[in-house]
Amino acid sequence: MVLKPLGRRNDKRKITLLSLNKLSYISKAACIGAAVSAIAACSSTPSTPLAGVKTHTLSNAVVYQTSSKEYPVLSSFVYNQAIAALPTRFADGDVVVMDVDETVLDNSTYQKERESVGLGYSSKSWADWVKREEATLVPGVAAFIDEVVARNGKVALITNRNKALDSHTWNNLLAQGLPLTTSNTCVVGRTAEDKEAVGQEGMVNDKDLRRMQLTEGKIACSNTSKDATSTWAMPHTIIMQIGDNIEDVGGVTQESANVELLMPRVGTEIFILPNPMYGSW
Repeated sequence: MVLKPLGRRNDKRKITLLSLNKLSYISKAACIGAAVSAIAACSSTPSTPLAGVKTHTLSNAVVYQTSSKEYPVLSSFVYNQAIAALPTRFADGDVVVMDVDETVLDNSTYQKERESVGLGYSSKSWADWVKREEATLVPGVAAFIDEVVARNGKVALITNRNKALDSHTWNNLLAQGLPLTTSNTCVVGRTAEDKEAVGQEGMVNDKDLRRMQLTEGKIACSNTSKDATSTWAMPHTIIMQIGDNIEDVGGVTQESANVELLMPRVGTEIFILPNPMYGSW
């Protein structure tokens, strides 16, 4: 029996097996690579809370107003100073004039909602927000108003919200648990007449007409009766002005305000709250 050499055949078989094993490895590696690429592609796709809605970074001003510890400290400090400046008991006809937005009611939620979707202020969105009646209180204001009422005082809320929205403003204020009544509080929004009065004698900014009407007993409070028996149908003396804008002070504008001349009244008659989100500046 003649034995044939098998070495070459075995070598071919080994080569074939090695080639098959190598192809199998390469195929597996290719599959794994494709899977990893697919996962990487998915993970690199920007995620959004809702499909088609892009998230936007909030401005530093809104972050400061909504998240910083400095804002409530400063606001509370201003109101503590205002409490210290109140008379022990108000004389008949004495009144504190206050702005509403960012002075009594905190609307930073509105600002945050708008900025988070890349939008700014609009008259319609603002009116919709006011109608929601969801604004919260500015830090420190509740204690201040409590003291005013406890000392037989009155508050005139002269706001540049449209007067047509005054009922929503009033409802929002009451919902926050403030001790307000139609006898101790007057809410009066802005009308076209207020804007048109600017430039007339004694009318420097668009709240001056309402301040004058208050001192003359002619203020048109939206939340009170209009008859002559109303506690607001009499001349009033403004003893304090509080707001987040220099134009919440009578007879001045952002452009004309002389800080040096105003300073002797600041801390006794004038109190300004921080608001980096918006203003007349």
